[in-house]
Amino acid sequence: MVKTTLKVEGMMCEKCVARVESALGAVEGVKSVKADYKKGTAVVESDVKLDDETLVMAVLDEGFKAKIKRGLF
Repeated sequence: MVKTTLKVEGMMCEKCVARVESALGAVEGVKSVKADYKKGTAVVESDVKLDDETLVMAVLDEGFKAKIKRGLF
């Protein structure tokens, strides 16, 4: 299982979490998503390495800023 962590800005509540999880969950190859508005993160699990830009764009399309975690934020 491959885990990718995104830093997501703008999530303020559980409704925001649901939107981010739904958007990322719709990306082909994603097996599971767990977003946390308090931490400002979303963890995506997949069987293969997914395209970083595709994941970021899925979140941007929902109106949130996102970037892939690389070491420390």
